[in-house]
Amino acid sequence: MVRELIRLEGVHRAFGAVSVLDGINLRIDEGDRIGVVGHNGSGKTTLLRTISDQKQDVGDITFAPGLRIAYLTQIRDIDESATLEEELNRRGHQFKELEEEITAIENQMADPSFYEGDWQPVLDRYSELQALSARSGGTDVAGHAKNILDSLDLGHHPLDMPLSKLSGGERAKVALARQLVGMGEIDVFFLDEPTNHLDLPTLEWLEKFLAKFQGSQLIVSHDRFFLDRICTHILEIHDGHTRGYAGNYTAYLQQKELFLQTLADRIDKCEKEIKRLTGALQSMKRANKYDKSISQKHQMLSRSQRELKWLKRLKPKERRGLQFNLQSTEKSSLDVLDFKQATLKFEGLNRPILNKVEIGVRRGQKIGIVGANGAGKTTLLRIINKEIQLDDGIIDVRPGVEIGYFHQDHRTLDFDLTPVEQVQKLKPRMDYGDIRAMLGQFQFTKEMVSTPLKKLSGGERARIAMLKLLLEENNMLLLDEPTNHLDTDAKEALEETLQNYDGCIMTVSHDRWFLDRVCDRVIVFDRGEGVSINEGNYSYYLEKKKARDAVAQAAKAKPVKKKRERSEQDDDKPRKLKWKEERELESMEETILEAEEEVAEIETQLNDPEFYIENSEKAVGMAEELEVKKSRIQELYERWEELEAIRVAWEARGK
Repeated sequence: MVRELIRLEGVHRAFGAVSVLDGINLRIDEGDRIGVVGHNGSGKTTLLRTISDQKQDVGDITFAPGLRIAYLTQIRDIDESATLEEELNRRGHQFKELEEEITAIENQMADPSFYEGDWQPVLDRYSELQALSARSGGTDVAGHAKNILDSLDLGHHPLDMPLSKLSGGERAKVALARQLVGMGEIDVFFLDEPTNHLDLPTLEWLEKFLAKFQGSQLIVSHDRFFLDRICTHILEIHDGHTRGYAGNYTAYLQQKELFLQTLADRIDKCEKEIKRLTGALQSMKRANKYDKSISQKHQMLSRSQRELKWLKRLKPKERRGLQFNLQSTEKSSLDVLDFKQATLKFEGLNRPILNKVEIGVRRGQKIGIVGANGAGKTTLLRIINKEIQLDDGIIDVRPGVEIGYFHQDHRTLDFDLTPVEQVQKLKPRMDYGDIRAMLGQFQFTKEMVSTPLKKLSGGERARIAMLKLLLEENNMLLLDEPTNHLDTDAKEALEETLQNYDGCIMTVSHDRWFLDRVCDRVIVFDRGEGVSINEGNYSYYLEKKKARDAVAQAAKAKPVKKKRERSEQDDDKPRKLKWKEERELESMEETILEAEEEVAEIETQLNDPEFYIENSEKAVGMAEELEVKKSRIQELYERWEELEAIRVAWEARGK
């Protein structure tokens, strides 16, 4: 029996006259990993805070007895004036209630009258809490956090280093490390935009950490790739209401599309039925035909009208879509730019940022640039934009190349100007009405267009920075984290625009979904191996990297020992598959195919909105079964890759 941890029934939350959450019903069980999605301002963070603080206006929020919650906030709780050691010694949110209860008992024990009553149960509870604190990290929070820092590639920094000397990405890692201490004793983990400012290696580490975490998770995120790999359910917030979907983000998109199409079909059918019944009633009245059939039709019409009203309430209100219109100027030459033996060193680093790099960029290419924080990704863009000079080598930007640069910190904007003034500065001859219309396409309201940029949100500034880029004349775009601060709708609009852009694009991004949809080439900055160029999108690069790593590992693997002595040279040779392994490899494709067919059958049922509504309890069980079967398929693929790598290494031994 699955244990229920948190239940929400009819929860409302408003701020003044603005209703943010309207009648929310939600259940969180053991093992749930629920992703919360919705556009900016829909109430995602409010939902997490309302549950955590139990500060609903109306409705009930119930917790299982003894429930322990940890909360990773979107705004990282970090003291930038502190040293690394001082920050790591600060306890995270997950210790708050534990320490408060311990302190309360210690205050009781300090009172002599405490021992006049039945004090043994209180002492037992005190011992239990002390043991729980020790398992959670005890007094050595910094030690446990340091172990996590080592995993996040920050262990090389001295503990007395001021946080102000770390990059933004590194400070995000420090905040994450501190918050993850003591998670083994946590029942529910709330995470608000956990992937913000994290590089790809850290994202992958966090995914593995959360996949192993035994407690339940409620995750607010715009990182679609992350939601796809972590979540077992998706909860969408729209117009203050929620709708749940079984499965990961991809399954959510499929189910939502099917739900909306089914809803649209039912609305259309209902409207046609109302039209038919109305016409029939009018004909009967003209014919002066009054019998019991006219009463029946009135009843049928009334039912259809009520049904239509109910169906339209289910239909989400449509937001004005974000509209980009991006066109390049005259095409550049076929060759856009070349790096030849490009070398750059930064003072204080024991390695060059670029070391004899050779990169050629051609017209129409859409290149993603990935790697760890500090590896040199943004530096590469700044070199192309002539903000930084190489120490050695050549960068050859061809004549006719017009560069547009999107900075992740939006430094090209004047934060004292309003959106209207920003556009007027760039296009002084543009009519005011045209400017307002253009800003409207970028989802700026009447109030927002006259508000200084410094008072707008990060997402709103990002939209202005993108608009500025679109108004400039260019045929090559340098984009540094263009999807930061954008909600899912805005990201999708940007992705579609960039897909259709006929100029050249080079983009630094940690958004793996974005990289998959936009890029056809990936440049990888690896501080250990330099710079590599890979054809295909990010997922294709990961698949090839995994296969290469498997082959390399298999090539290094020692063969099974036999009775006779082998030389060290023999031990380094690849081994041949055993007979059983060969039979296993031969049948693996059929086994995987059968497993995928079973998954597809379950997904087909779960993707039917009517099935999910009518069989909610069964659907939950099927969703859990689906995850088990998907895990099995993953295991089968890993085993297949292992056997295939051994076979390939053996066949290649003589080549």
